[in-house]
Amino acid sequence: MSSSPSCKRSKLSPTLPFTPKLLSPSSIASLRSQVEASQPYKHGVIPQLFEHDFLEKARKELCESVSFTEKETDIYRISQTGDLTNLSGLPAAEQAQLGTLTQLRDALYSSEFRSFLQKVTGCGPLSGIKTDMSCAEYGEGSYLLNHDDVIGTRRISFILYLVKREPEWRAEWGGALELYPVVPSEGDRPNIPEPKPSVSIPPAFNQFTFFKVQPGHSFHSVEEVVIEGQHGPSSRGGIGSRLSLSGWFHKPIEGEEGYEQELKEEQVEGAKGKSSLQQLYKTTLKEATAYEGHVEGGLLEGEGKVFPSDEDRKVLGEVLNPSYLVPKTIAFLQSSFAEQGHLALSSFLSKELSPQIETLLRQLDAGMNKGRKGAIVGGQVVNLTPRHEEGVGNGWALVGPPHLQRFLAWGAELDDDDEDELAVLLKKVKSTFESTSFARLLATLTGVTLKAYTLDLRRFRPGLDYTLARGVEEGHILDVGLGLTPEPEMGRERELWEEGDVGGWEVWLDGGEGEEGDEATYGGGRKKKSTEKQGETGADSEEEEDEEEDGPLLSLEPSWNRLSIVLRDPGVLKFVKYVSAKAPGSRFDLSGEWDVEVAQDKDDE
Repeated sequence: MSSSPSCKRSKLSPTLPFTPKLLSPSSIASLRSQVEASQPYKHGVIPQLFEHDFLEKARKELCESVSFTEKETDIYRISQTGDLTNLSGLPAAEQAQLGTLTQLRDALYSSEFRSFLQKVTGCGPLSGIKTDMSCAEYGEGSYLLNHDDVIGTRRISFILYLVKREPEWRAEWGGALELYPVVPSEGDRPNIPEPKPSVSIPPAFNQFTFFKVQPGHSFHSVEEVVIEGQHGPSSRGGIGSRLSLSGWFHKPIEGEEGYEQELKEEQVEGAKGKSSLQQLYKTTLKEATAYEGHVEGGLLEGEGKVFPSDEDRKVLGEVLNPSYLVPKTIAFLQSSFAEQGHLALSSFLSKELSPQIETLLRQLDAGMNKGRKGAIVGGQVVNLTPRHEEGVGNGWALVGPPHLQRFLAWGAELDDDDEDELAVLLKKVKSTFESTSFARLLATLTGVTLKAYTLDLRRFRPGLDYTLARGVEEGHILDVGLGLTPEPEMGRERELWEEGDVGGWEVWLDGGEGEEGDEATYGGGRKKKSTEKQGETGADSEEEEDEEEDGPLLSLEPSWNRLSIVLRDPGVLKFVKYVSAKAPGSRFDLSGEWDVEVAQDKDDE
């Protein structure tokens, strides 16, 4: 959402509609102590900001007279209004329908409340002209992934909750604001958030939560809402609707008291001052393993470096479907790759190995899913979110940082005596993918030269895990992924994966050029759908006039025993969509990125 100076506002009534004594010296002192003692970074929670009846009226106006637009990217899935700070620019008849909401906005950005926040947080001056606020509804399946809010002149982030007063929101329904501690910077590496939050703040009617925006510190997310509940155009703000007003207080702009001229010229050097948005494209997540010399493809017949050699057959034959080592099959796949730039090879593992691994992975997931789906909490149906520690151990480790990715990776060192049957089989498959023979297979199929690789055996747990869209600015990457998500035993669960509404898909998309904006536009494939009804009144928003973005270049649903090979050009982004708590189970895969040279790269040198 863009920020712009708001229109001239109506005068405030002599009595501000805040809860009694909120702005008193004793209240300020108490909140200041709370903020100073808070962890993992300075934040505060005011249980009741406004008089309840006043806020109920504003809530009613929002639900009945303001338009929302559904938005979905790689980092969030919500319904959101336009910029509510522009209400004063609406025609008089429409303003009359939003009188209480306008009064609420003016109270929040009043000099009295801005002074109150300065004293409570110890921050610098706050602008009364540059305002920035919208309303978001999180229904079932909505979420906002980890980011730090650092953009432009933002100084204080806030959320005012408008969930139903009765029944009270239950923590098990999801939707909590999650705050993350950081791993301190080291060398050129900036602060990064820990993989899991240390503070969780569930929504509550009339609760006001706020924190200072700090590069490398103010990392937070919104937990997925998992209650089926009532939300959307026909039942906006019903039970289970996480409705809230959220936005920012900015630093003063030119002409305001406290304006800091140096802000225009300030340039933060190095990664330490970069927002999580900027870090997405600059952070190395894992060092690549280089081959001893570059690996090139072999000839299918004749003399010289023939593929597959006897050694290749020995290494690959124990794990792979033997049909993929037949020269005639390889020749056909070479032609397909040259034409399309990607391959999808079904039944890639051998028929002896495949069912063993599938059975064991299904058993691994069964413990997590038991009692999780369709639970009844507070009289409502929910798909419970697993604990952040779910699945950690027995070789599986939690991997972050969550402003870029979160999943479990298998491969922690285990003593031979501690390895179970699944560990033995996974090690066998992973070591095969790390072999030079497998690299020769990839090089032969694709015609590229392989230089180095990274490889992870990953588990994406429902309600927790994802990767965000990232790409490379120069050179090509060969993306290789073996789908290891067990086939659901119920047909409807298979449909959930295929329909895409529960996430888990791997997506490649064009990153565009020079795109910047909110953390929620990290380059993920934007998908917008207006929920505006004819005759509804809405705040003006340029976003609602945007044309729908082009779709992804390629999308692959979670699968069992399918190998995908994709040659990724510079500027193309890739991510694994957040796996919803409603998903049938975990997404498993063996995923690697190979640093390669293609003929074009060699010609350019």
